[in-house]
Amino acid sequence: MNTYSKPYVSPTDLVRTHLPPKGVTFLGPNGAHDAEEFLSRISWYRFKSYLHPFLDGSTKNYVPGTTFSKGIELYYFDCELRELCNKFILRIEVKAKTIFDQTVTSFTNDPFWYLNDDLFKHREKLSSVRKKITDDLKFSSMEFAKYYRENYESPKESWRSAPPFWLASELMSFDSFVKFVSAIDSNKFMSSGANMIGEAAKKINAKNYKEMVSWLLAVKELRNRASHNSRTWNSNYRLSSGFVDQHNALITNSYMTIPPSKKNKIYVTLATIKKISDVLIKPSNTFTDELSTLLAKYHNQSYILDGMGFPPNWQTDPLWT
Repeated sequence: MNTYSKPYVSPTDLVRTHLPPKGVTFLGPNGAHDAEEFLSRISWYRFKSYLHPFLDGSTKNYVPGTTFSKGIELYYFDCELRELCNKFILRIEVKAKTIFDQTVTSFTNDPFWYLNDDLFKHREKLSSVRKKITDDLKFSSMEFAKYYRENYESPKESWRSAPPFWLASELMSFDSFVKFVSAIDSNKFMSSGANMIGEAAKKINAKNYKEMVSWLLAVKELRNRASHNSRTWNSNYRLSSGFVDQHNALITNSYMTIPPSKKNKIYVTLATIKKISDVLIKPSNTFTDELSTLLAKYHNQSYILDGMGFPPNWQTDPLWT
């Protein structure tokens, strides 16, 4: 284990002495000054990943023509991409919680169903999630939370201070919600030959429960990145089911007609958001239009599209219509 000993490098030193020998140039008479100002607000550690696409791995220098402004452009593109993703994911989250709660509550006739271990596989993983919900209720300043804890208690002996799921869903994170969905024992929800959890999956445009879980896990991963201002555009993501296999070949009855250029990039997750939004966002789903507008704003740069896993002519895939 080595002791970290790298010295602090100021924005001025980065711009004046560190980056120019590596091939980064600054446009215009105020380019260097503007770069210093930028790095005084955004740390070099955070920003340098946005110059990485222009790095020559063999020399550790930047390719000819690399300007600091290209990195800034990519940085702002990533910011806007996160905003777009969050805009749609937040709407998906609210509606998915409602659909799932209504399905399970209707079947069980129990608004506290999430506290019933008999309904879940891997139930040992849920205790900490339930405790967090009760803690959040205890300290919440929201009017609905205050009213509930002052007037009601749960019928569940081990969880007297827990709220019904409709209230819990307003307090819990998307991550906690997905944990409940992933742990539910869907085999216990048969009615008149139909699986009610499978019917809930169809309401978010998934074929079945397994596909719904895959989609929600993928969307959750993207939401975590977008909500925590992590680099989003070219990060690796889990692969949603229903599109391509592990070799990036279209599966039978794929939702796509054109496979991504890279299977574990954001493209498939964006396609997942599009599929879910088609049924959850009314009266019209504008996700494709807003995504296309964002890419066009940044000139549909090939390195951006490829880094995100977009295939050539992606807009011709009926998925996006």
